[in-house]
Amino acid sequence: MTISKKVQRIPVRRSRKDDRAATDVSEEAASEEAVSVETQPLLQPDATTSAEASKEAVDWRDMALRLRAEMDNYRRRQQRLAEEQIAAERRRLLSAFLTVPDNLERIVTHLRPDDPHHESIKVAYDEFMKLLRLEGVEAIDAVGAPFDPQLHEAVAMVPAVDGQREQMLVIDEEQKGYRIGEQILRPARVIVAKR
Repeated sequence: MTISKKVQRIPVRRSRKDDRAATDVSEEAASEEAVSVETQPLLQPDATTSAEASKEAVDWRDMALRLRAEMDNYRRRQQRLAEEQIAAERRRLLSAFLTVPDNLERIVTHLRPDDPHHESIKVAYDEFMKLLRLEGVEAIDAVGAPFDPQLHEAVAMVPAVDGQREQMLVIDEEQKGYRIGEQILRPARVIVAKR
């Protein structure tokens, strides 16, 4: 069982002086409470503001590091793209010049060795081939090698010669092929003997 107590309120009379003093005390308490209530929210945001500020500072630092990394990656990508474009343009230009040694070689083969122009054209051909070698261009050796579709372009097929071991063997070259490093500038145009 529970026993409940009844509380009675007894009215108390106060004088006006007491009322004013009580009112002043209650106003002071209320103003102190208001001050503490007003300062409490101000103090809490300061504490959280410093935590947020440090978090925000960390976020800015992370963002700056990420932006720096992205900029470095972008710079590397642009440099690699520029190098690839330079290499592609170099290959295009060098392959455009390949007709010059072809024409000089044809002239040298058609001139008689005692012709006065033979030696001067041969010198021009040799100088041009030297320039191509300095640029990293080398001729593809085709005659006597097995046919490779990445290096050779077959323009004709003939029956196999006696004693041929390879299935397809390059026996003649109509136009020289050239490469720069591992990349083909122009495949060799060849005649292939098929077994």
